[in-house]
Parts: sequence; structure tokens; C-alpha cells
Amino acid sequence: MSIADIKLFLKTCYPFELLTDYQLDEIINNLEMVYFKQNENIKSLSEFYYIVLKGVVVEKDLAGNEVNYYGEKDSFDYLSIVGQNENQFITLEESIIYRFPSNVLLKLISENQDFANYFKKTSKEKLSSIASENPYLFAKIKDIYYQKPLIVESNVSIYEAVKKMTEEKALSIIVKYDQEYGIVTDSDLRKKVILGRKNVEDPIGDIANKNIISVSPETFLFDAIITMMKNNIKRVVIKDEKGNILGILNEIDILAQYSNQPQFLTLKVEKAKTIQELKTISEATVNTVRLLHKEGIRTRHIMKFVSEINEKLFQKIFNLLADQEIKQNCCLIVMGSEGRQEQILKTDQDNGLIITDGFQSEHLEKFAKDFVEALKTLGYPECKGNVMLTNPYWRKSLKDYKESVFNYINNITPENMLNLAILIDLRPIEGQTHLGEELRDYIFEKVSDNKTFLSWFALPTINFKTPLNFFGGFDTEKGKIDLKKGGIFSITHGVRSLAVEYRIRETNTFSRIKELVNLGVFNKDFGRELIESLEFLLTLRLKERLKKLEMKKELDDYVELNSLTNHEKDLLKESFKVVNRFKDFITNHYKLNYIR
Repeated sequence: MSIADIKLFLKTCYPFELLTDYQLDEIINNLEMVYFKQNENIKSLSEFYYIVLKGVVVEKDLAGNEVNYYGEKDSFDYLSIVGQNENQFITLEESIIYRFPSNVLLKLISENQDFANYFKKTSKEKLSSIASENPYLFAKIKDIYYQKPLIVESNVSIYEAVKKMTEEKALSIIVKYDQEYGIVTDSDLRKKVILGRKNVEDPIGDIANKNIISVSPETFLFDAIITMMKNNIKRVVIKDEKGNILGILNEIDILAQYSNQPQFLTLKVEKAKTIQELKTISEATVNTVRLLHKEGIRTRHIMKFVSEINEKLFQKIFNLLADQEIKQNCCLIVMGSEGRQEQILKTDQDNGLIITDGFQSEHLEKFAKDFVEALKTLGYPECKGNVMLTNPYWRKSLKDYKESVFNYINNITPENMLNLAILIDLRPIEGQTHLGEELRDYIFEKVSDNKTFLSWFALPTINFKTPLNFFGGFDTEKGKIDLKKGGIFSITHGVRSLAVEYRIRETNTFSRIKELVNLGVFNKDFGRELIESLEFLLTLRLKERLKKLEMKKELDDYVELNSLTNHEKDLLKESFKVVNRFKDFITNHYKLNYIR
């Protein structure tokens, strides 16, 4: 490359576009090109800063976990230069990489504030020192308060164990067997000892629960809370890499310290007794999302967090409003983006009810209306397509749902294909959840091996043109790009088609992609590209929607091209290229050229 070509290349690599020509010349004067073989360990990380010209580099932590990837135009590693990173950087394939001395980088950081801000903002340390308005969310478990474990042998009597528990003011007892551990909580003592009239001289091991949910001391508090919510438990055990129990993180300890933090409002859902209380909790989620996005938390993690909030809210509303007969004979399902656990801000409701065959109740219609109204109170608008409990089409028996699926398959119409796509993303969240799983099994039974039908079902993946023109630029609609039509829908529907073909029970698109990689449907590299591309498109959409929310504008899927930085435009272009490759894959896999 000539000097002019190198400068042009650097200007397309964020954050080097923030430098002046004079500052870029300083890099070029000290730049050297280095060749690395596949699987080669990149050394001298504290001495040089690296920019990938060609190839892929993976960053691995001390445990060997892959924590990041760097492809063309990506750069690394500032943290190693400042002595805050001990990770390894290894080439996944033959790679050509530019490097320049670390002292040049540090000099430019001291001279150019915008350039310096990039490194401060992207430092991984931000996860453990999140903004002053919320310093706790991404603290690691090892850095926060948790209770030391009370560990007793399994043959110790219940009386002696409880006596120690009282003396040490512990909230639970860890029970040690020969090869494993169990746990006994206050709840266990009430149910199994007092109500079960258990002899207090019996061994404590007789009443311990061996299904211990644990986290590592390196786990972020955020992920520990998600684990507690997902498993509907009030504590997690902290284990080191050797399996030793270090302590117990209790919900009560978290609430005592951080009860005013919005991200912990989900832990208060269980205590809510009215719809109005739930409304207060629900309203806080927008601020939480805004905060997480502002701090650069990955969109897929925000989705996971919001999904857990929504699920708890929906479950609570169901249990507040449904009578015992409805609870025992119905399954509440969510569909659409909520079914895929990909809803971030509150969009239209997509819910339904699966009813046990033969069950009838005069209260069902009123319950459906009350449920939908309650969600509206919490800020979830009615579905424009009427996919809600109040619509009898989405409130019917398991037998009737199966008949609908049979009709979809034997009468291929756009409406039927849309309804099946909605149903494939169903997620049972409360009531008789086995009804939802039985319906999913029926869909797999009727669709998964039907190659002809799958081709018609997958066809909408390529319905919308990717907004890239022949010259590598963007095709816009009056300067705007529809992110959903441009790429999000193609990935989610194409992956959904593959998921039903391969009987993947996961509904989340990211999880489905990982499972497809595990099944060998496509390779790991392409799976990673799909995940990163989808996440970038969703992140852009979230950024725009938060902006429109602030301006009190209607939320949509458009982004104005001129509002994007050069770095974002480059990433958008790369994402759309991946979308086109995925469309080609779907076209070939389902032989779509024969049915278009």
C-alpha cells in the first residue's frame, strides 16, 4: 500500500477517523506490517497497538474462554498497554496486521480528547464502574457483600444444624455429602420439619435440596440477578472454579443495599398486590433500558433483562386475575418479539391462551378482557393485528390450535404463513405450560419434515431487498433506511424457518443461531457474523427509538443515514452484506428459486 492508501484505510477504521492528518502521519511513520500464521499467539501486546488489515483474531481470557473477536479494521489492545489486561490474542486464520508502538498511541490519546474518549468509553472496566447513577449493576460478585457459608456435614442432626444457623445468623445451611452439596433454607425448615412433623434428631441431609444453583465470583451482579429471576429463587451459591463454596448471595442482601436502583424493581414484582403497583415497576423499565444502552451494554443482554421483567409482570397479572379453574386449565403464551425474548421497549401485545380440551368457563372472556386492559395500563398497547387473548382465535383449546396448524399447512396463504410464524415463536409462561410445549411438538411433527411446505414458509426471508446498491452504497427512502425490512426480519424469519425444520425449542434468535451452529447447519464463523450483524441492527434501532421516545415521536424501524457516524455506516454496510449472504444460504437451502 502507498502512504495515501494507508491513510485512507486508517480513516475508515474507527476511532482513527477522529485524528487529524498530522496525527495520522505520526502513526504511518511508525507503522509496520506483520504476518501471523493461523493459531499464532500475538505477543508484545504492551509494546504495540494492532490494527487488523486481513484475517480474524480471537481474544481469550485466562480460563480459555473466547471473549471477543477482531476482524478487518478492528484494533486492539489498549488495556494491555496500560497493564489492565492479561488475555491472550490468537489468530483464527492467517492474518496481516498493522502495528505501531504503544508510546505513539498514548501520545495521541494525550493530544486528542475525542480520540481519548473512545478508549475510556470502550474499556472493559466500564462494566465494573458503571455510571454514578448506577454503580452496582456490573460489579462482580467477588467485589460486593455476600454471606459466608454455614457448612455442616449431612449426618449432623436438624436440631444441631438449626442451632448453628441461629448462632451465626445465617439465612441458609449448606449441607456437605461425600461428593456433593445440598442447601436447606428457612422455607425448607417450615415445610419439611414443622409442617412435615420431621424429627429434629434426624440428619439434616434428609431435607436438603441437592439442586443447587450457583454462580462464579467473577459473575456480574446483573447476571446473578437474572439467574435468580429465571429460576424463581431467592439466593444463589457462589462457587470457585474448583467447586468450593465461597458464600451465598441472598435477594434480601441485594434489596437492602440497592432497593432504590431501577434494575432491581423486578425483584419487587413478587411482592406487588395490585395492577397499579405493577404499573410503577413497569414504568421504570424504560429508564433502565436507557441507562443500559447509554453505558454500552450489549443489546442482547438488555433484551434478556427486559424479557425477564416482562415475564414476571405477565405471570403476576395472570395470577392476580385468573381464578383457580383457569389456572388449572389454561396456558398463557406470548408470541412475536416477546415470544422470542427480543422486545426492548414496549411494543404491541402479542399474547394468547391455550385451553385444555373440553374445558369451558363463563369467566374466560372477562379474564381475557381484564388481562389485556391490565397490560394496557402497564403501557403495552393493543396489538394492531388483534393477536391477543380478547380475540377468540387466539383463545381456544389445544385441539383447535392443532386444527389451525393443520389448516395452515394445507392452505398456503400469506395470512396462514403469518399466523404460523407467530405461533412458532410461542413461549408458554404461566398456567399449564405443558399445553404450550405439546402444541410446539405438534408443529414440529407436522412441519419439520415437510420440505415443500418449509420452502414456502421460508420464502418471505427474501421478500425485502437489502438496501445496498450495486456500487456498495446504500439505497434509502428519502434518506432513511428501514432496519426491519433491510435485515432484521430476514435474519429472524430465516432462522425461525431453520429452527422449526431442526426442531429447536429455543425461541430467541440468538439462541437459535447458536444451536444451528452446534447442529452443523452452518459454521461457527458464519453463526458469529449473523449474531453480530443482528445485534448491530437491533442496537441501531434501539438507539433511534430511544431518541424518538425522548422527542415524543412515534416509534418505527427507520434510521436516518445522515445521523450515523462513519463507523456506524461501515458496520451497517457489513451487516447488510452478511444479510445478503444469509439470504443466499436460505435460497439454496430451501431451493427458493424454484418456487418464486
